Order: sequence, then C-alpha cells, then structure tokens
Amino acid sequence: MVQLIDADVQTREVLNWAGIHLLHYTTSSCSQKTRIVLNMKSVNWESHIVDISKKQNNDEWFLGINPRGLLPVLIHDGVVHIESDDIVMYLDQQYPQPKLVPAGRENEMMRLLKHEDSLHVDLRNLTMRYLIPADVVGKSSEVLAKYRKYGSGTVLGESDTRRPIELDYWERFNANGGVTDDEVRESSLRFREEFNALEKILLKQNFLFGDLISLLDVAWFVYVTRMKLVSYPVKKLHPRLDAWYMDLKNRAEFAEETIVPKHLQVQLADRRVRDTSNGKSLIQLAGFHV
Repeated sequence: MVQLIDADVQTREVLNWAGIHLLHYTTSSCSQKTRIVLNMKSVNWESHIVDISKKQNNDEWFLGINPRGLLPVLIHDGVVHIESDDIVMYLDQQYPQPKLVPAGRENEMMRLLKHEDSLHVDLRNLTMRYLIPADVVGKSSEVLAKYRKYGSGTVLGESDTRRPIELDYWERFNANGGVTDDEVRESSLRFREEFNALEKILLKQNFLFGDLISLLDVAWFVYVTRMKLVSYPVKKLHPRLDAWYMDLKNRAEFAEETIVPKHLQVQLADRRVRDTSNGKSLIQLAGFHV
C-alpha cells in the first residue's frame, strides 16, 4: 500500500483533514475507478477537483500532497494514500460491504491489478493521441520545471523512482511532437492481446474474478470505457467483453462516473472523421480489419 509518511507531504494542511477526501478529475480514468468503488460502498466523501487540463496537478500545492503529480489521491483522517489500485484495495479493507476482494485472495487481486496497471502508459498514449484536444495535450518546459522543483520528491521517505519515469515520458512526448504512429500501433495491439485474454475468461464466468463483481471488474471497466472513446472496436473484436461492459455500464454506480459531456462527444465525432480521412485512425494504424 502506498501510504505516504509525514516527511513526504509538504502541503501540511491536508494532514488535519478529517473524514474521506478525494483529489480527482472528472475524466481521469484512475479517478473514475476510485469514485466507482466509493459509490458501490456508499461512502461519504468530500470532492476536491484538480484540473488536469490546466496542469493543476503540477502546481506546488498539489505536488506538496502527491510528489508524483498523479490523480487520484485519497486522504483519510489526515493520512495520504496515492496510486489508485492501492487506494481501492484500502477502501475494500476499510469498508467491506460489499466485499470486492474475496477473503484470502488479496495477493492474487493485487497481482492482477498491477498487471492491469502495466498498460497505463498505453492507455495514456491513446488518450493523448485521440481524446485530449491538441491545445491542452502535453506539458511545456515550464510545467516540467515546476514538476522538478516542487514536492518532496520522496515516497515512503525514499527518493521516488516514479518521477524520473514521468519526466522521461513527457520529455519524449515533446521531442516527438506527441504520440507517434508506431506508439499508437503498439499500444493498440497490446490492448487487443489483453482484451482477447479477458474475452476467454468471460466465456467461462460472469465476471473477471469469478461469478461475483470485484475490483478487477471496476479496473478493467474504466479501461474499456476509455478504449471505446478512442474508437477501439470493442464490440466487433471482443463481443463477450462488450456484453460484460454494457452490463456494468447499466448500473448507476458505474454510469454516473463515465458520462461523456455533449461538447466532448461532438469534438470526438469530428476528430474521428478527420483522423479516418487522413488514414490516422486507431483502427487504420493498428491494422484492425473490422
């Protein structure tokens, strides 16, 4: 569990916050995952929006809370928790109804969530290429300078190994002028491989961790949501996965956290037409025949 220690936190005011507080953003996939779990468990929590589009996650105030600059962050009675998979595991322990990790299978669940998280960069690649408007994509040299400057730079009292990874990603992003066609292709094919594996699991059982809904279903649900937004053909390539997804999406706890605003729907539709006409859609670059 990534629970920050006192020395990691420089924005000291949050250490006095009582109750459950979530620092998040509406369209952040990891934030959506956490909010769905909070909904399912009927937890009362206080919302703090950190606007990623305005790079607020790289401001001194937020980096003083999470030196990685990533969302979401959960603060429970002044204790700071980061990394969404760790957060949802923590919530399942603290609020066991409904239980989303079967007793005795916690290590197995954490392993599977870590595997799901290994595709986070691929999800980011496709999000940056197809979902985020061009004028807000990327991080300028000024924003990256703030990232280097602010925050403790430590997690659990040790120099954080994640910060150099984040810096490297955005420096390469800027040097390449964004996400390249090759990166789109590679990330799309990784998702196809993973979705094929999920399809096989769902042909044998109702949910991804058995016949009861679990944290693993929540985690993959937000990934499938994002992949549909970037025009990955889930229904055509993985019909059983799509049926599983639609079942979850029809549940209020899931649906209300993944609503796409009308203006964004229009932007996405226009963008799909433009990308397709230029031969640059995800389907075309990945070589999917649908």
